[in-house]
Amino acid sequence: MAETKSETSKPKAIETEQILSVERYKRSQRIHHWIHVVLMIFFLFTGLELFLGMYFLGDYSDTRLFHVIFGVFIGFWDLIVFPAIVIRFKKYGELIPTPRDFLDMFIIFLCYIRILPDSKYPHYDYYNVDKKKYIMKYHPAQKVLSLSNLIAIFGMGVTGVVLSEQSNAGHVPSIIVDIFNLILLPLGWFAIDIRLVHFLIFLYFLTTTMVHFYFAIIPQNRERLRGMITGKEKIHLKKS
Repeated sequence: MAETKSETSKPKAIETEQILSVERYKRSQRIHHWIHVVLMIFFLFTGLELFLGMYFLGDYSDTRLFHVIFGVFIGFWDLIVFPAIVIRFKKYGELIPTPRDFLDMFIIFLCYIRILPDSKYPHYDYYNVDKKKYIMKYHPAQKVLSLSNLIAIFGMGVTGVVLSEQSNAGHVPSIIVDIFNLILLPLGWFAIDIRLVHFLIFLYFLTTTMVHFYFAIIPQNRERLRGMITGKEKIHLKKS
C-alpha cells in the first residue's frame, strides 16, 4: 500500500509547447509557384474568352495574342524552368510516381472515407529537430499531378499551335495530324478533333486548379499556404 502511495505521489511531467517558425519552401520554389499561378489564371481566362466568343481584354485579335503570350510563357516556365529547379534541388526522385505511391493514394482514400483510421494516413514531411530543417517528400497525389501537368502543358502547346496555324492558314499542318494519329491510332481514335482535345486539356487544368485551391485554403493547410507566401511555417513542438 505504501508503494502505491509513493507511486501516486510522484509529480507528473508537465508538457509544454514550443512554437517555431521554420523554413519550408525555398525562394526559387515560391517564385516559380506564384508566377505559374498568375500565368495559368490569365491563360485559362483568355482561353475561355476565345471559346465563348466573349472578350474582356479587347477584341478577338487582342485576346488571342494575350492567350498565345501566356501559353508561351507557361511552356517556358513549366517545361524548362521547373525541371531546372527540380534538378538544382535534386527533387527528381520525388516527382516520379512509384507503385508504392499509388498504394498510398489508395490508403489515403480509405482514410478519407473512414474505412481506415487517421493513424494509418501516410505522412510525407516532418520537421527534424536535430537538423533544424524540414525533411520533405512530395505527396503521391502531388507527384501524379506534377507529372500529368507537364504532359498536359505539352499537349496544350501542341494543340494550340495546330489551332493557331489552322486559324492563320485555314488548314491544319499535316505533320502535326500525323503525329497525333501515330499516338492515338493504337488507342482506336481515328478521328481527331484538335479543338476538342485542346478544350479537354483546358477542363483538366480548370478542375485541378480548383481542387488545388480548395486544399490550399482549408484550415489544416493554412500554415502551408503561409509557407508558400513567406517561406516560413509555424510548427508546434511538444516537450515534457
